[in-house]
Amino acid sequence: MKKVIITGANGFIGSSLTNYLSAKGIKVFAIVKNVHSNIGRLNKNKNIEIIYSGMDEILKLNELIPDRDIDVFYHFAWSGVSDSNRINYHSQTDNIKYTCHCVEASNNLGCKTFIFASSLWEYECYKTMSELEPVGLSSLYSSAKIAANFMARTLCNNLEINYMAAIITNIYGIGETSPRLINSTIRKLLNKEETQFTSSTQTYDFIYIDDAVKAFYYIGLKGVNNKSYYIGSAEPMPLKNFLNILKNCVDKEIELGIGKIAQKGIHLDYKMFDLNAVKVDTGFEPEISFETGINKTIEWLKNQKE
Repeated sequence: MKKVIITGANGFIGSSLTNYLSAKGIKVFAIVKNVHSNIGRLNKNKNIEIIYSGMDEILKLNELIPDRDIDVFYHFAWSGVSDSNRINYHSQTDNIKYTCHCVEASNNLGCKTFIFASSLWEYECYKTMSELEPVGLSSLYSSAKIAANFMARTLCNNLEINYMAAIITNIYGIGETSPRLINSTIRKLLNKEETQFTSSTQTYDFIYIDDAVKAFYYIGLKGVNNKSYYIGSAEPMPLKNFLNILKNCVDKEIELGIGKIAQKGIHLDYKMFDLNAVKVDTGFEPEISFETGINKTIEWLKNQKE
């Protein structure tokens, strides 16, 4: 692997992958929305070339990038992951269109492999839609991910581009600023704020950011065409187990409030995933335990607070 393109390159996962690959001597064309975008997460590295392009102009990449020997196109950019656009069908249908445009751009640039950032939410959506209960608006995001995944694969297959979907479970660690579970819980515990959870018996999995980007690297390097790869620790367990490890890393005396909220929502059976596909096909194995990753994240958040 010598050259890659990464959309959403200034995001949490995208920036970490950009920094990791560039440090390995790989040329990274880092796609960032515009000159006003925050690129503070990106290292100053001669192997990183920032390309300013919104997703609505992604088909112009062949004008912005003269190279025609790109090895991998990583597609992370997505509007409405954790903000109000998550339930906006205009934004979500645009995401589908832009994903297809990214595949077309890959073809124009002579790219050999396309990797789509898939999500557990797609599988939760399948289960939600199989039941008779009313469907919440958040399924617009999940439905768009499913459509983009299938359409991108179809286009890649017909353009003779290798296609892989990387199923993101829960990635956490240094650099994350979103209000997702791990980040928000650690912040609350550090601030001595009350936390409340369900009985937390549902199965979960987490993977530290450094391990996650290595998984993406190995998938790009050795992944099998048309395969979906599970990105997690490969050791899922009840959420309450993870929460108790997290709590003990912050303060063993803290009361988490497990069971104070009614249990609702979809529970996935992780037996549906091939947890070891990345290891079997590429040789990658996670190295950072949940406890170690949480301690690293806690120290980073403490420094941010100071």
